Amino acid sequence: MDKMMNNPWFLRITALILAIALFISVRSELESDNKNASGNDVDVIRDIPLEVYYDHENLVVTGPPKTVNVNVEGPKNLVLSAKLMKDFKVFVDLRELTIGTHRVPVSTENFIEKLNVRTDPQYVDVVIEERISREFNVETDMNEGLLAENYVVKSYEVKPQKVTITGAKSVINSIGYVKATVAGDQGMNKSFEQDTTVKVLDLDLNKLDVVVEPSSVHVSVKIEEYSKVVPLALVKQGNPKEGVTINELTTKTDSIRLYGPKAVLDKIDQLNADVDLSKIEKSGSFDMKLALPEGVTKLSKEVIEITGDVTVVNDPDSEETVEQEEPVSTISEKSFEQVPITVRGLPEQLISFFEKPTDGIVTVVAKGTTEALNKLQLNNLSVYVEATNSEVGESTLPIQVEGSSDVEWQTSEQEAVLTVKESL
Repeated sequence: MDKMMNNPWFLRITALILAIALFISVRSELESDNKNASGNDVDVIRDIPLEVYYDHENLVVTGPPKTVNVNVEGPKNLVLSAKLMKDFKVFVDLRELTIGTHRVPVSTENFIEKLNVRTDPQYVDVVIEERISREFNVETDMNEGLLAENYVVKSYEVKPQKVTITGAKSVINSIGYVKATVAGDQGMNKSFEQDTTVKVLDLDLNKLDVVVEPSSVHVSVKIEEYSKVVPLALVKQGNPKEGVTINELTTKTDSIRLYGPKAVLDKIDQLNADVDLSKIEKSGSFDMKLALPEGVTKLSKEVIEITGDVTVVNDPDSEETVEQEEPVSTISEKSFEQVPITVRGLPEQLISFFEKPTDGIVTVVAKGTTEALNKLQLNNLSVYVEATNSEVGESTLPIQVEGSSDVEWQTSEQEAVLTVKESL
């Protein structure tokens, strides 16, 4: 063994073998590093927005996904750069296509030529339709189970009442409901207002992809206690005084609205007004307060006016006394029909139109003594509404009468509804 180790050829051969082994090892490692630095790599860039080119003004496109995945193959450093920078585009160009259904390729742009790019999916199905607009009425939608007990929704008011909906023709034709959903808390017992988003649904209550203008509306909800209108009947009670004959009792109030629990009101078909005949001594009109039935919370009118036609037979023995008594003035009425309502205080830049009463015309009734009524003339009275604080829109204003203070004035309508607009 020592002799072999001392042989120069043995040492030379051993050194050569070690040199070859070292060369192969170093070369293999260099090739591996070079391959890692410049070799091909494959990666997936996910959820890239898909741009769709078409005539947005006149057409609507449905079908293409919002995002696609992009498979990229090439040098690792270039793949990594594309994934990080995302300075490329993925799109479908529909500008040369006609209305209808098409299968189109997904295109890419701004990728380096050394990269092999493939989109997933490579093709998409699209439907190109005519873009149309149409007006729809807005319906209100509210869970009336949220109302407090014995309260009901009297009315809904939506402003604006109509909205313009734009979308694909087939989608517009499938619209079943255009709703403004009103939200609220449990136990609501007061009127309120709120702005709410307009929802567009098909007949199966699926939400439709459309553009709504305006997208929200203002809803006014009028809430009242449960009520019921019943006829009013005059019921005679007691007997008239001696010498007094009551020929007839009448009232202009034919019906009364009662408020209260539904279970109570449903049992009431008529409201009786008990008139004490012993207190009526002469013809004329008088006021009487109505009694509140048990369980009813309030009446729309607490006091009614009753007119009595009475004949008084004088006692011959007391004729001299009667002649010495002062005459009693009876209450009479005088009507003025077709009286126009004047709008006072409206700013110069605004104009108004009467919604109620029609054409702004009312009937005015004056009640008083015969002497006072004989002095009244149409040109001595003025019927008006005060619109100083009115704004553009709909206003409800009390109707007022300016005239003689010796009589009581009444109008056929208590309130006027005006639409106020800006003058041109």
